[in-house]
Amino acid sequence: MSSRMRRVSLRYRLPATYGMVALLTMLLVGAILLLLLNNYYAGSERDYLKAGAARAARELSGVDWATVATGGTSATSTLAEQQTKAVALATQLRVVVVAANGSTLADSGSPTEIDPSTIVPAGDGAPGSGNGAQGGTRGGDSGGPGGLPSPLGPGLFGGGGANVPRSSQVIEQPLVVGGQQVATLRLSEGPAYGAAILRDTFIGWLLAGLVAVLIAAGLGWLWSRRLTRPLILVTAASDSMALGDLAARVEVDRADEIGRLGHSFNSMASRVQHTVSALQQFVADAAHELGTPLTALEADLELAHERSESEDEQRLLKRAMRQAERLERLSRSLLQLSRLDTGEFPTGPEELDLATLVRQMADTVASRADQADVALRLDVAPGEIWVSGYEEKLHAAVVNLIDNALKFTPAGGCVTIGLRADGGQARLWVADTGIGIPAEDMKELFGRFHRARNASAYPGNGLGLAIVKATMDIHGGSVGAESSPAGSRFELVMPVAERSIA
Repeated sequence: MSSRMRRVSLRYRLPATYGMVALLTMLLVGAILLLLLNNYYAGSERDYLKAGAARAARELSGVDWATVATGGTSATSTLAEQQTKAVALATQLRVVVVAANGSTLADSGSPTEIDPSTIVPAGDGAPGSGNGAQGGTRGGDSGGPGGLPSPLGPGLFGGGGANVPRSSQVIEQPLVVGGQQVATLRLSEGPAYGAAILRDTFIGWLLAGLVAVLIAAGLGWLWSRRLTRPLILVTAASDSMALGDLAARVEVDRADEIGRLGHSFNSMASRVQHTVSALQQFVADAAHELGTPLTALEADLELAHERSESEDEQRLLKRAMRQAERLERLSRSLLQLSRLDTGEFPTGPEELDLATLVRQMADTVASRADQADVALRLDVAPGEIWVSGYEEKLHAAVVNLIDNALKFTPAGGCVTIGLRADGGQARLWVADTGIGIPAEDMKELFGRFHRARNASAYPGNGLGLAIVKATMDIHGGSVGAESSPAGSRFELVMPVAERSIA
């Protein structure tokens, strides 16, 4: 995945999207719900204050407020204070009587702080008796204190309870006696049942919303797994094909768009496999068919060279013989590589002692190393190291590495062949003190027909390392390379057989 956006898998982005949609929906619905409830309860509290103000005006109209305002008898002031508190208890509102000049004539204080035992009981029609008319603008609900409308209003969220918070709303009502305004009533601190309900509603909305987000994310995760599983299978199959497994296919068990994608991929893979197999067969047939005429051509060129008496003819015939030999090596390499690609071998793999095989190959190339004035060192651990594989193929792969090491190592240099068993793996390496490999050629080192830019003066066709890699692929192993101006080191790694582990 090349970018940060692609690093976030669809399997995670889909549930995140589901959760985000659920979260936004929760926020939108919650905001609208809380706004409507807040407006509703604010209106209910105002109606309650209006009804309480109307009742207070009726029940306090019998007080001689003019005498209270002029500092009359203490009995009159006490009676006014008592009746104001009685109305406050009846309406559960704070009642303040304000004179025209702005002075306070009576103040009941907060209704929650009034002691009912300090108030003189009132008779019928007296303040606090509850026999006054009921006011209000929301249907005359009798659910509130003293017969006032419930501050919660009617309906689902109506009701009351203890320890009720107080509203911050204030309302003023003219106190009219005999057609003249003698004072102003200021009512406040009404019951605010809605605040508690809003708080409980907010908590319930928050919990329900979080549960909804989690459920949405969970459903998104389940759906993303179902959605991405076939895509992962298609990706795995395509990666397998890229690594050379042309028989890789996708198991399709659905008929939707993704199912059709899987069928299309399988169809494409079949066509690719058929095309590649045909090409491989063509290369193998061509390489095989070229062998016979090339052998005959080499024989005729050698015979003509022996019989030729002209130096020019001999020079031309030698050059032709070298090109024929080059064609023959190329033909053998192509045939060998084609057989490795197809994986069709006359017999199955067998258990081989890789240590013995390496020692035999070292003995075979020892004379060549002497002729080239190159020291050949053998670093093989004592004992046997068994692997499961094809002796002929492994022999060819190791010989390719040794041939390259001897070819690119100048006189006076050294080639080392080593073998070790390490953690259930056999590690075979060939190191040299040759010309090295340029860093820019390392990436394509095992590509077919690729030759390093400093190797053009040396014979070769660029297929040797490709054969080595293909050989390791069919043995379930790998090949790696390190190089510097001081030389190169190639290492083959493959699993050891159970006999070695035991």
